[in-house]
Amino acid sequence: MKTSTIIKLLALLIILATGITTPSFSQKPEQLYQQGLIKEEGEGSLQEAIDIYNKVAENTIAERSLRAKAQLHIGMCYEKLGLKEAQNAYQKVIDNYPGQREEFRIAKEKLSRIVRAKRVVQKGDEEFVVRKIGIGPDWGQGEISPDGRNISYIDWNTGDLAVQELATGEKHYLTHKGSWDKSTAMTNNSRWSPDGKYIAYDWWDWDEKPYFVGIRIASFDGSETRTAFQLSQEDDVCFVLGWSPDGKYLLAGIQKSPEVNQLALISADDGSVRILKSFKFKKWFNANFSPDGKYIIYEYPQEENLLTNDIYLLSIDERKEMPLITHPANDCLLGCAPDGKSVLFASDRRGTVDAWLLQLEDGELKEGPRLVKESLGRIEPLGFTDKGSFYYVSPQSRQNVYIAHLDPERVKVIDTPKRHIKYIGKYSHSPAYSPDGKSLAYISERGSSIKSRFVICVRNLETGEEQEFFPGHGNMMGLKWSPDSRSLLARASDRPVTDFGSNFFNYIICKVDTKTGMVETVTQSEEDKNKEINRFIHSIDWSIDGKSIFYVAENDKEKKCRLIERNLQTGKENIIYSVASPHRFFIISRSPDGKSLAFIEYDEKHVRYIKIVPTDGGEIRNLLNFKSDVGLISYCTWTPDGNHILYTKPGANVHELWRVPFSGGESQTLGLKMAGESHLSLHPDGKRIAFNSYGMSKKEPEIWVMENFLPKEETDNKQK
Repeated sequence: MKTSTIIKLLALLIILATGITTPSFSQKPEQLYQQGLIKEEGEGSLQEAIDIYNKVAENTIAERSLRAKAQLHIGMCYEKLGLKEAQNAYQKVIDNYPGQREEFRIAKEKLSRIVRAKRVVQKGDEEFVVRKIGIGPDWGQGEISPDGRNISYIDWNTGDLAVQELATGEKHYLTHKGSWDKSTAMTNNSRWSPDGKYIAYDWWDWDEKPYFVGIRIASFDGSETRTAFQLSQEDDVCFVLGWSPDGKYLLAGIQKSPEVNQLALISADDGSVRILKSFKFKKWFNANFSPDGKYIIYEYPQEENLLTNDIYLLSIDERKEMPLITHPANDCLLGCAPDGKSVLFASDRRGTVDAWLLQLEDGELKEGPRLVKESLGRIEPLGFTDKGSFYYVSPQSRQNVYIAHLDPERVKVIDTPKRHIKYIGKYSHSPAYSPDGKSLAYISERGSSIKSRFVICVRNLETGEEQEFFPGHGNMMGLKWSPDSRSLLARASDRPVTDFGSNFFNYIICKVDTKTGMVETVTQSEEDKNKEINRFIHSIDWSIDGKSIFYVAENDKEKKCRLIERNLQTGKENIIYSVASPHRFFIISRSPDGKSLAFIEYDEKHVRYIKIVPTDGGEIRNLLNFKSDVGLISYCTWTPDGNHILYTKPGANVHELWRVPFSGGESQTLGLKMAGESHLSLHPDGKRIAFNSYGMSKKEPEIWVMENFLPKEETDNKQK
């Protein structure tokens, strides 16, 4: 599949920035406290949470137990920010609320840990600080410049390599490929030369004749660009991982077909390649040079658990491999400090993702892992500056599954959910109530950003117990139950996301039997020998008798989007509706009586059309159209009685849930306004609706820096 499919996938992931109403003094203390929890835990807006908690802690009318909880969370927020105010906040809990045993205990433990950590720091050291720099790109796959003034990243609006100056926010581009419509070429990883004058970056262009997949080097001012390395096989992919301290070599990961994964040293001058190591598993991984240039430090999955990493050390000259961090937890390399000895990594060994530091000397572990920053969370590392500061991006918030309750008589939302359903993994999505009303299915994504595992979870609504199914596919979404509540349809790719590269993937529709766990491919995208045809699958649903499925597929070559019925026994397909307009993103939903399909499409001017088509073919009826200036997808579903169609209307700040009568007439808002509502599923009793959302608001990606955490003697030696 070509990179054009990646663009469409990214288009589906484009999301909406939203805000939240600032709490007022007229709110009850309990309400303020809940708003603080939303800011702290749901959005990661720690300073705003502190301001809210302070109002609760200072409110003499509030119950003493609530004030103690608020004061404790003030300390927790300050600690996450890496600020010294955390110690004073915890001390206030101990001094003022000794009768609140649980809060007193937690505050005492946290204060004791802070005091112990401070003893490790020698006198005269500057205080450890974690501070936000500003809003940054999400999943930019770039790096901080050695002087700390700029970051490189991918501009996903075009796929170009860009550089942003941190002080001013100004950007300039080192590639100028134009829009996705003009070219599907794209950059990927980017790494700065030690002197900060050049940037090495991946460049993938399968549309170019001949194609180009390799690594290029551009000067920071954009005055020159040259090819450092190029692959010879179209199915191969490479990633630049680092630059040697002397600037002579690039470190790269090369994924070749058949299943081969290599760690390679590439000369920055002549492009000559030296393979350092070949791996058993074909996976993306993070690696870099040690600061002295003698070793490669890399993370790699454990054989018994491919989603859990250990960290290794590989000597360049002898090619001797040594385990550095082996632990049942997931340990991921964040970066190598310029002091020559310190290695920073993330680990979930304590239940949260924390930052840890270890020290090396002559290729051996000198000092074991030391906790540096707890509750670091899921981040994208940007690396170290020459002065030893570590930069990273905390990514924008993820969608999760929320459940709202409805008045079945008026189909009016009677509550706005503050928290998503509990689950295991990074985030959850694609909820679906079973037709018998006994189960809720959803998808839980687990693992790291690229090494993902998509798990279908089926929750028994009576007992709360869950079954898990792992079909083995990547990019899975859009669950739909069969009419007998036994099987689930899902749109996915034909390979796991862990198998990145090798022509990427083709789209499929798979069926999972929830009784036996058997997985069956129903249909898949098509490509001709020249790879010019791709059928991108948008949306799926079942027929009322379960003998057929409906799905929407887009054809690149013919530039058409079609609504198709497929007989599951014969494989015969019937085109119900077709439109000659690419990237239309149809979303479909079958009526409860099985006689009609509602679907939403939109044109290039962002006008959305809700249309009705008989499942056996016939005249298309335009039920409603509305305009939204936000280029996001609208979703729809039917009420159990088939009298109304519920749909989402994207707005500038939030999505809003509406309904329109099937017979036609005025639409009506249901009063549910949340960020990024999608994948609607209404329970058969009409009293609950499950959906994806970012919550009350969406957190933007932020650039952060950790400073003054390296051991002082090494820092002093580096400066000398």
